Amino acid sequence: MALHSENTIADQVPERSASTAWQIVEGELILLRLKEDELLGLNHVARRIWELADGTRTLGQIAQAIATEFDVSSEVVLADSSRFMNELAAMGAVTLRASA
Repeated sequence: MALHSENTIADQVPERSASTAWQIVEGELILLRLKEDELLGLNHVARRIWELADGTRTLGQIAQAIATEFDVSSEVVLADSSRFMNELAAMGAVTLRASA
């Protein structure tokens, strides 16, 4: 799976992979990567990004929502979200597709 540069990732639509199960345990979102038999815990910002990565929003839209919810710069959020989505895409936890 190809990774995307920050310049174009804002227009990409992330969608959670069916091969990655997730559950909220005691307020923490836990990803279970079934093929690797691995658990990953997400902090509250990463959890919110994961929740919004449902295939209906671009990463730019997700970053704007996070920036508003957590009162931080949208540029910083987009850069951080881009890195996070690229890491998840490299692991196969999300797919990134071009927006329609």
